[in-house]
Amino acid sequence: MKTIIILAHPNIEHSHINKSWIEALKISNPEIKIHDIYKTYPDWNINAEAEQKLLEQYDRIILEYPIQWYSMTPLLKKWLDDVFLMGWCYGENGNKLKGKEIGVAVSTAGVEEAYTDSDNGFGTLEQLLKPVASTVKFVGGKYISYHTLHGAYQPDVNEKLSENIKQYIRFITQ
Repeated sequence: MKTIIILAHPNIEHSHINKSWIEALKISNPEIKIHDIYKTYPDWNINAEAEQKLLEQYDRIILEYPIQWYSMTPLLKKWLDDVFLMGWCYGENGNKLKGKEIGVAVSTAGVEEAYTDSDNGFGTLEQLLKPVASTVKFVGGKYISYHTLHGAYQPDVNEKLSENIKQYIRFITQ
């Protein structure tokens, strides 16, 4: 299955989790395309037609980003608004994403306990990612869920990262 990662980290060089995921993926699966939209569009002027043609070449699309303010990064939101257009991926003749597998890989600065539906939590990741899942459904894609690692700034993150990288690669490739 031909896979592309839409990397939407505003500062990937200073990332710990997302950068580690991408570096490991490049080594283990160099055939997977990494498309860094912050690097490609530093001016935020997205070439929608070029992005659409790029996406049409892939069977699986993974949106990778750090959760920011309980949502996706701002450039990724703009990218979706600019690229997922009527007549291309929905509406009359809008079938270019139909049947494609689309998933999410996210990192969080917050600890796992913050992502609960309890009185002390801010909502589960399933709840926070519902707009992505709904968008995928709306455009006729198949939402394949998400992969995550919580606590990017926690002292024990390195202990978790090695095993999490293996899980990330399995998520991307299976």
